[in-house]
Amino acid sequence: MGKSQFIIQFAGLPIGIHEFEFKVTDKFFKNIENSEVQRANLDVIATLTKQNNLLRMDFDITGTVGIECDRCLKDFDIPVEANESLVIKHGNPEDTTDEILVINEGEGEFDVAHYIYEYIILAVPARKVPCEIDSKAFICDYETLDKLNKISSESQKEDEPINPMWEQLSKLKNNKN
Repeated sequence: MGKSQFIIQFAGLPIGIHEFEFKVTDKFFKNIENSEVQRANLDVIATLTKQNNLLRMDFDITGTVGIECDRCLKDFDIPVEANESLVIKHGNPEDTTDEILVINEGEGEFDVAHYIYEYIILAVPARKVPCEIDSKAFICDYETLDKLNKISSESQKEDEPINPMWEQLSKLKNNKN
């Protein structure tokens, strides 16, 4: 993930507000196993507010990520915006939660790569069908879609007979097509 780029050293910083900028690209996601994001071009602005015994990190993420359409498997870039906050404090690291990062006493740095990754993934919509968002800008790959539908209908024909309970629904589906 290129973690050294995402380590924030706060030990020598004075109390106050400090801003960090990160560029998240394809390289960030290359080493993440099973990541649904293929490509990325994101700007992350992390604003660190340092207080006497507490740190607060506000993340503003904007840009695009490349993912596959859930319907036709065509690659597309989807705009992403996220605003998240993270509180960092010293104590027992086992007390860490989703919103609070607890680091050992005396630690002077922390890695934000994992949090940036999570915030990006949470910003990607659960249903990724771009033609439903903007049918003029995103056009489904109908050739692939037809092949998938053909394979799906062939597998249904080869299977056991349809349960009578679902037969009426199947007839409605076939009438619609």
